[in-house]
Amino acid sequence: MSQKNQHQAYINAIQTGDTKGLREIYSQFLPKIISLISNNGGSADDAQDIFQDAILVIYEKSKKKDFKLSSGFYTLLYGICRNLWGNRLQKSSFKNVTLTDHTKYTSETNQEDALLKAEEERVFWDNFKKLGTDCQKLMQLFFEKVKMDEITKIMGYSSTGATKKRKFTCKERLLSFIKTDVRYSELNRNAPDH
Repeated sequence: MSQKNQHQAYINAIQTGDTKGLREIYSQFLPKIISLISNNGGSADDAQDIFQDAILVIYEKSKKKDFKLSSGFYTLLYGICRNLWGNRLQKSSFKNVTLTDHTKYTSETNQEDALLKAEEERVFWDNFKKLGTDCQKLMQLFFEKVKMDEITKIMGYSSTGATKKRKFTCKERLLSFIKTDVRYSELNRNAPDH
C-alpha cells in the first residue's frame, strides 16, 4: 500500500469505526503522542485523553465536504494533539504556552501550516461578517491603513478619539466572536518553528 493510501486508510478507519484500523493507529502513533505530552508536563493518561480527543477532531473534520488530507496522517494528528494540549495548558495557567517539539517536522509541515493558515483566515472572515456594517466598514479602513483623521471623516464620527473608541469596541466584539467559534479551539495557535 502506498503511503498516500495508508494515510487515507487511517482516515477511513476513523470514519467507519473499523476496530482493526483504529488499533493500528493507536499502536503506531500513541507512543509518539505520549512522548510529546510527557515532554510538555503531562502524563500518559493525559496523552491518552488528548489522543482520543484528536481522533474525534479528525472524525469531525473528515465528515466535512471540503475535507482533503493535504499532509501526512501523523502530521495532522500530531498538530491537533499539540494544539489540544497547548490549549489545556493555557486554560490551566492563563498564559500563552509554547510547546517543545520532540520530533522534527518533515516538509509536510509547510502544507500543514498552509492548511492551518487557511482555516484561521476562514474563521476570521466568517466572524468578521457577523459584525454590523458600521464595524465592518471601520475595520476595513483600518486594514487598508487609512489615516485616523481620514477614517473619522469617512465614518462621520465627531473626533479621532471617538473613532479609536469605536475601533476598540469593534475589535473586542470580533475577538469574542472568534473565541466562541468552535473551530478556533481546534486551530493550532502556536505554529511549529522550522
